[in-house]
Amino acid sequence: MFFMREEEHEKAFNEHRETIFEWGIEQRGISNSQRVIGLNASRGILELLSLYLHKKKLVLSGFQINHRWFKSNKIYEKIPDFEGKNEILEKLIRLENICEKISYGTSKSVEEIEEAIKLFNVLEDKIKKLL
Repeated sequence: MFFMREEEHEKAFNEHRETIFEWGIEQRGISNSQRVIGLNASRGILELLSLYLHKKKLVLSGFQINHRWFKSNKIYEKIPDFEGKNEILEKLIRLENICEKISYGTSKSVEEIEEAIKLFNVLEDKIKKLL
C-alpha cells in the first residue's frame, strides 16, 4: 500500500499550484490551460486537505482521499469532522465538478476556468488558516 508523509502532501500541493499558476496561467494563459487547471486544481487542494487531516491527526497515516469522492454528498460521511468542514466540502464538491467539466470535452469559457481558480484560492486560504 502507498502511504504519503505530510511533507509529500505539501510537496504535491506545491507542484499542483506551481503547474496551475506558473506554467498554466503565466506561460500559456488561462484560455490555453483549461485542462491543466482542471486536472491540477482539485487534486492540488485535496493534497492540502490531506496535509491538514494528517497534521491534525484526524485520519490514520494510510488514509487516502480520492478526488472522485467529491462528486456526491457522500463525501460528508467519508471525511472526519473538522472546523469549517461543511463549507470546505461544499466548495470542494463544486470545484471537483467544475474541474471535471473543464478537464474533458470542448473548450469552456474563461469565466468557467476562472471560477475553478477562484475556488482553488478560497479553499487554499481556508485550509491554510486551519493549519
